Amino acid sequence: PYLVSGRAARIDVGGHTIGVVGQLAPERAETRELPPGDAVYVAEVDLNALTRLAPNDAIRSRSLPRFPSVVRDLSILVDDALSAETVRGTIRETAPATLVLVWEFDRYQGKGIPEGKVSLSLRLTFQSPDRTLTDDEVQAAMAGIVKAVTEKLGAVQR
Repeated sequence: PYLVSGRAARIDVGGHTIGVVGQLAPERAETRELPPGDAVYVAEVDLNALTRLAPNDAIRSRSLPRFPSVVRDLSILVDDALSAETVRGTIRETAPATLVLVWEFDRYQGKGIPEGKVSLSLRLTFQSPDRTLTDDEVQAAMAGIVKAVTEKLGAVQR
């Protein structure tokens, strides 16, 4: 068997099985010279069946970006009652169109954080579809974002 039994799942669309996903059996991974001990997952999808079964407007594609993204992390201290969703919304309102992703990767309360506060760390990804962004452009965007979360949410940059 190619997959570890009990670790495979069917991929269903509209009650029809169009594929399977699961962990590759260790002996199969070994024969392909994959790192021993690593869990490798594979999937097989019948794209013809997917196209046939999915609504026409559900399948979209776009070209991979030609220009590199720029990633910046931002850590702030905010009131613990403030949701990460509110923080992300404020960032999106302020940021230029080149901000393509805002992701919260850490939320910490405890030792070293004042009572009633929480430390949020967010990863911001900037990218332009038609050119490489300059460091000055990204720095200006980050400065605007920090100013907005400071003024609108009472955040303190860490």
